[in-house]
Amino acid sequence: MTNVKNPIIIDQEYCPSKGCETKPSQVEISDVLFKNIKGTATTKSEVTLVCSSSMPCENVALANIDLKYILPDGPATSTCTNVKGISITGMENPQPCS
Repeated sequence: MTNVKNPIIIDQEYCPSKGCETKPSQVEISDVLFKNIKGTATTKSEVTLVCSSSMPCENVALANIDLKYILPDGPATSTCTNVKGISITGMENPQPCS
């Protein structure tokens, strides 16, 4: 990846219009693997896993992730919300969420 926005993202709170912000997602997300991802990012939050409070993501694995944030207002961050059974191995950048 080169200079991408949101390189690793699951966002079940995405709300493009009025009225959806009060309805948690009912979509089940499970058994997701992000592996061997390297490159540069233009968004500070390089890893964003924001899952539904009513239907948490399950069994998400991050393996061998190395993303460099290229803008000067760093450091990069990672966010994980409502994720059950997260596995993190070989993650260099950003610091993994737990």
